[in-house]
Amino acid sequence: MLGALLIGVVALLWSPLPGSPTAQAAPSLTSKAGAGTVISSTDITDQKDARMTGARQVIAMTYLSENAQGELIPVRGTVSIPEKNPHGGDYRIFAWAHGTAGLGDGCTVTDRMGVRVDGKERWHDWMGPWLDDGYVITATEYAGVGGPGVHPYADGEMQGKNVIDSVRAARTVVAQYSDTRAGTDYLTSGGSQGGQSAVWAGHLAPTYAPELHNVGVAASSVPVDTSQLLKVVAPGVPPVAIPDYVTYVSYVLAGVKAARPDVDVDSYLTPLGKELVEDAATQCYPEFSPSTRQYNVGQMVTKPLAEGPLIGVVHELSAVPDAGYRAPMLIQQGTLDVVAPAPLTSAWVDRARADGARIDYQTYNDQHGLGAYSETAALKWANTLQWAR
Repeated sequence: MLGALLIGVVALLWSPLPGSPTAQAAPSLTSKAGAGTVISSTDITDQKDARMTGARQVIAMTYLSENAQGELIPVRGTVSIPEKNPHGGDYRIFAWAHGTAGLGDGCTVTDRMGVRVDGKERWHDWMGPWLDDGYVITATEYAGVGGPGVHPYADGEMQGKNVIDSVRAARTVVAQYSDTRAGTDYLTSGGSQGGQSAVWAGHLAPTYAPELHNVGVAASSVPVDTSQLLKVVAPGVPPVAIPDYVTYVSYVLAGVKAARPDVDVDSYLTPLGKELVEDAATQCYPEFSPSTRQYNVGQMVTKPLAEGPLIGVVHELSAVPDAGYRAPMLIQQGTLDVVAPAPLTSAWVDRARADGARIDYQTYNDQHGLGAYSETAALKWANTLQWAR
């Protein structure tokens, strides 16, 4: 009874207002409503900055997915339905996970995929070719961003489930808004935090969503183990050449506090560190990053982060599994990347291959956050995979 009541309240709170344009009523939710269940959907095609060129419709959706504690909560995302379908049959699904944007409720990315910067669409060079090739793009936020609680940043398993549940939800949404269905075949993709999420989704796919078919994973700039960047943080550590190091450390520690409240993160922090981690829980990357550049990580802590349980917890949350992959993967890596260093990625690729993973590992003379050329290569690679049609 309590479960049904809670889900009913969630549906009420997260459904669009009556009379909102092309809003779809939430399905009848019960205590058995599962991950990927759509709570609400609204056509935002004509909303400012929502539509990328090549999308016929853009649908904002709220659906159920897990938080760090394994509870189903409302998670936001969008579905971009392409103008054409050159492959015929059901739509292929491109499940995209965005990179670090911040932990606060206002730090959404997916409802602004058509935003223009200096007169040019921000995401078109990356996502446009997928739309032109007839892929439905489902783009998820992460649990806690624009929804209940604080986003547990770098919790790879949770993020991977959010990605997969967005595929489940997207299939429902496409059926509501399009005459063409979205198939069960999907590819996960993303860069940086999104790359971690995409690979985790590939690892989870066979057991978490056996009703779907994960055709492959295309991921770039993957932080395979964030704990490696944090374990060197100690009082007095001089500034290092890692862009936005304080920002990332603050986000990770805020994420640990959200995911594992049993870990006393504050016991490691100076007053400045506590202030930064508190700010990280609400501030978005474009605003937070510039404000942290006057500090270095050594000013944040009273003792090495490698002492006690903290680093082990960060590893447990963030490390990408190196075994158990069934679908082929394209891993793209910049050799000059200091946020997700190439030696760590290369070692992970070797371990995963030793377990039987099929990995196409491509390196580029580039830094963290590869250019649109990486998506061009990913689309070409994706079209060589075994899709249903």
